[in-house]
Amino acid sequence: MKKLLLFTFTYLMWTQVAIASHLMGGQLTSRNIGGLTYEVTMTLYRDNRGISIGVTEAINYDSAGTNIAVHNVPWNSMFYLGNNAERYIYIDTITFTAFGTYSMWFENGARNSAIVNIPNPGSMHLNNVIYVDPSNSSPVFLNEPITVAQFNVPFNYNPLPYDSDGDSISWKLDTPMGLSMTSALIPEPGYVLPSSDTLVPFAMDTVTGEITFLPNLVGNFVVSMLVSEFRAGIKIGEIRRDMQIIVLQSTNIPATISLNSLNAPFSGKHYTIAPGSGFNFTVIANDPDGNTIDLTLNGEPFRLTNSPATFNSTAGPGTSTANFSWTPSLNSARSQPYIISLRVSEPFGINVFSNDISINLNVSNSTGINQQSNSDVKFNVYPNPTTDYIMFSFNSESKSSGNIEVLNLAGQSVKEYANLNVVKGLNVIRVDGLNLSKGNYVFTLKIEGEKVKSSVIKID
Repeated sequence: MKKLLLFTFTYLMWTQVAIASHLMGGQLTSRNIGGLTYEVTMTLYRDNRGISIGVTEAINYDSAGTNIAVHNVPWNSMFYLGNNAERYIYIDTITFTAFGTYSMWFENGARNSAIVNIPNPGSMHLNNVIYVDPSNSSPVFLNEPITVAQFNVPFNYNPLPYDSDGDSISWKLDTPMGLSMTSALIPEPGYVLPSSDTLVPFAMDTVTGEITFLPNLVGNFVVSMLVSEFRAGIKIGEIRRDMQIIVLQSTNIPATISLNSLNAPFSGKHYTIAPGSGFNFTVIANDPDGNTIDLTLNGEPFRLTNSPATFNSTAGPGTSTANFSWTPSLNSARSQPYIISLRVSEPFGINVFSNDISINLNVSNSTGINQQSNSDVKFNVYPNPTTDYIMFSFNSESKSSGNIEVLNLAGQSVKEYANLNVVKGLNVIRVDGLNLSKGNYVFTLKIEGEKVKSSVIKID
């Protein structure tokens, strides 16, 4: 009898899910807000032609495969993205009891059943793996999804993965995950990438993060992007975004874009900027259909504390213009490019078609001397554990000043070693007489006031 009741309940649950699909995708991210406390943000994308989204949704927390908490979280805000897509934000807070790797995950059986590149769509699993310590937050996506593509017209989309801690990140296309009822990842069987012209296969650029394809089949497709986070060459976490792309037939004529700069190569997508020098480019968009084009720009330069970038646009029927300006500070030089993404959005009928143009900005010393970025400084702290002294060693390719700050697990500053004389080349600094109580502490090196690296040290 119990087995019959269980079967009946399961059947009814999946029958309800089958006629109520509405989820287009989503992601889970986490931000350290002090000590071992994290603010967790879950974003869900809903097709508003389906049933209403849950007033509350369950976020699960696992440690080493064992569930440690389930929080039922109410949605915090809703925003209409256009093209029948809505974005719902769920915000949770959790305090972990110890350092270590944790999994946060969400599951729902209401993935849009109209998806054609999964044989049996219906379930969706989102996950965020993170190493918990007072200095680490997960990567995030700076760009919203583009949910509609035009048949036989090139599609370009950049989710703009970004890590505020300065950790290394990499990204790739992945198989969407299905129902597992645990933190275990179970790929959806039979999944294939969205259909594309053979000359332009569906792909994600490993340098810029830009996704491109030439749609050759009308329908609903799902894509999963996996971003991995590394510190000192060791993987410490990952986030995933699932998003739905609906390919439509349309007579829309795409806008033409002109992007010009006074900096060589004058018209292109790759620029080199000298630290402390002003850089700008202009954008002119013309729409043959006469519609008003919306131009937006996003990326890391807008998030800098010192010398952030600016972008101004003017939109009008048929023609829109914009200007980007940035004077990177001397500390902005680094080996990796800054990626910015220009989004061109044009309304046509009941839809809005958008495309991203990814632009590489390389900030390097104009004299040809390679100036090392703060995130590239090699930093070691030893011994670990220790008792009464600590050694700091790091390389720097320029002479400057620095300081080392010590935080407890509550995020409170307990010691600071200021006005360190940083020389060009190898720096080795010994600090005696720590006089710290037993426990774990976060030692953070800053060069010219900007965070370089953090390391957790145990004091015995």
